Amino acid sequence: MPNAANDNNPLYLPEASIAQRVLGTKSRTQWGALAAVWEREGLPRIDPMTGCRYWPAVRAFLDHRHGLGAAQLPATVDGAENWS
Repeated sequence: MPNAANDNNPLYLPEASIAQRVLGTKSRTQWGALAAVWEREGLPRIDPMTGCRYWPAVRAFLDHRHGLGAAQLPATVDGAENWS
């Protein structure tokens, strides 16, 4: 993820903007139901002071949900590949 201190994008985004980034234009109407389910799994909730979600935390949640960010290298080589 790019360094947030070096861009001009807002950190708190309204639901419509997050829906657009996450699902694209065709699926924005699904965001409300999907967000409700994902909040039970740890999706950051809407901040009461801003009325928006903190985008870097939303992105981190989605990355983690899909196995990104926890990349670990194996401790040892597992051996030669056998493709036959």
